[in-house]
Amino acid sequence: MRILVAIIALLMVGCAENSYVDMKAVDPDCWDRAVSIFYENEDTESLHNLSVALRYNSDFKADTLTVLLQTSLPDAHQFRERFTLHLRREYTAAAVTASETVPYRDSCLLNQKGCYIFTITPCRAVEGIEAVGIGIK
Repeated sequence: MRILVAIIALLMVGCAENSYVDMKAVDPDCWDRAVSIFYENEDTESLHNLSVALRYNSDFKADTLTVLLQTSLPDAHQFRERFTLHLRREYTAAAVTASETVPYRDSCLLNQKGCYIFTITPCRAVEGIEAVGIGIK
């Protein structure tokens, strides 16, 4: 029985996906400044899926949010674009905090070792956002 449990545990660990999520708190009364997420990349061969993570409260009323997303590579190259997050906004009767992860880029190759910096800036001041971040799978 112990051997069977050990084999199942090893199989589950072997199938586990590496994932990284880092979120930074922002001023929920007025998020209007850039937030930078630092990711130390070691894997230059695997494809990654990138997403934008967002936590908001009942003061955030919109179902979309446009941000300026800048990616700075370890060799100092940069890529900047506007990106609109389309949120599910699953409403509840109680005022609660909700978290969503919105796909940003699929099958990205982070082909440089070193620190990638993802900077997220709202295109307008926003009320009700508590934290923002990047997810990498």
